[in-house]
Amino acid sequence: MCLMAVTQEGYVRTIARKGKGGTPIEGAVIRVRGSHNAVQSRQNGDFSLLLHNLQNGEPYAIASIVKAGYEPAEQELIGRRLPCSDQVPVEILLVSRTQLLQEREEIETKARANVELFYQSRMDSLQQLLTANRISAQEMAAQVQQLESQYENFEPLLQAMSDVLARTDYRRMDSLTVLMQQAIEGGNPAEAERLLREKGSVVQRETILREWGKNIDALQQELSRNQNEYRLQKRQLEDDCYRMYASFLTRFMNDSAAFYIRKRAELDTLNVDYQLQAGQFIKEILCDYPSAQRYFERAYRIAQMQYGELSGQMATTCHELGSAYKLQRNYNAAQEWYNRSLSIREKVRGKNSPAVAETLNNLGELSRAQKDLKSAMTYHKRALKIREKSFGKESLQVAESQNNIAGLLAQQRQWKKADAMYRSIRQLYARNEKTPPVRIADNYTNLGIVAYNIGNYPEAQSFLTQAVALYRQVLGDSHPKTNSAQNALSAILKNTQQPQ
Repeated sequence: MCLMAVTQEGYVRTIARKGKGGTPIEGAVIRVRGSHNAVQSRQNGDFSLLLHNLQNGEPYAIASIVKAGYEPAEQELIGRRLPCSDQVPVEILLVSRTQLLQEREEIETKARANVELFYQSRMDSLQQLLTANRISAQEMAAQVQQLESQYENFEPLLQAMSDVLARTDYRRMDSLTVLMQQAIEGGNPAEAERLLREKGSVVQRETILREWGKNIDALQQELSRNQNEYRLQKRQLEDDCYRMYASFLTRFMNDSAAFYIRKRAELDTLNVDYQLQAGQFIKEILCDYPSAQRYFERAYRIAQMQYGELSGQMATTCHELGSAYKLQRNYNAAQEWYNRSLSIREKVRGKNSPAVAETLNNLGELSRAQKDLKSAMTYHKRALKIREKSFGKESLQVAESQNNIAGLLAQQRQWKKADAMYRSIRQLYARNEKTPPVRIADNYTNLGIVAYNIGNYPEAQSFLTQAVALYRQVLGDSHPKTNSAQNALSAILKNTQQPQ
């Protein structure tokens, strides 16, 4: 399954006010809605959010922004749907609560002084009208009552206005707008009105803005269509790369298969499965273990971010890293990764799951490589027991565990027991149409080596000849398994003095 993610960069700073430039804030904690992961802003104010299952342009929402002594300058930012982008950072503005309280009180005081002047001017005007007998006492009383009611209703509006103005960031304004803002905050509304007229007619600006809006709507619709088409074409390209890989794989054209499985992995570097499948092919078929390790390491980083520590994907990437290190003979690192995979799988899947058996199998082979045959046998027998219960005794998984146990018997020179087990495996393979050709070739190799050590040289030569031919067909002439089987065959022919 393809899981998408966007890395949304961002920046946290204080608002810019008169004589106070916006400065970066370290340690602000940002949490996204629907996610349990929180990030902190760095010393320079930067932060990075990994938004899972999203693509550029799709919405996300910030659930909370926490920094001691501060609060968001734009309170509506919390919960608002924002378009994610791996190109355009989001800017978060915080304001000191102490600064906010101080500036809000200053703005309120100056605005209230203007209101008092207006109130007194209006009262004087009414008194003059009454003295000139242009209004009656009853009319004056009614208008005074209305004026006082307006004054009382003005108070909450004044507080709200002062709060908005005190949270305004000067850095986001042009120079003329800054002057207008400062005029309003300074209690000089006439100057603010004059400056506003300099910016042009509000009606004309609204008309222009509406036209822009229509153009933007059309562009957004076109962008949405293009994004959908891009996603469709990208997925089709990824799928076609895999089909080409499968086509070449089934014809044992391994270099061509490698090109396409690598290409798919690079088309979506946030897809865990793509990285794992590329790494597995490179490890098993090309035997380029350092390259395979790099794919597994990428898969590990993605799995850690997208799925968390206790997940099947994390266990698989740890398992594959263990395998890559084992093949490079870094046994300590391999042991560490295998143990980590085993621990996760036991917690996530249960101690008797097939996934646990897979890791036990690889731990057994790791112990065998380190000559710890007792531990190897313990791991393989436990894996065999789980697989028999999970898949049945006729399964290829059971045959794999039996093959490993037979290998341990052969390593202990228990040739007849090993021979009997390898022959039983050969019969199981013959009954199973899904047996991979490489497994059959492995079995021929093992039977040939055991037959030689028992003293049955003609049978040893026959089995190894079949193994070499099958390896060449499936893996090519230069694969380590082909070379190993060829070397064993050559040694038998030389030792028995038979012409090749």
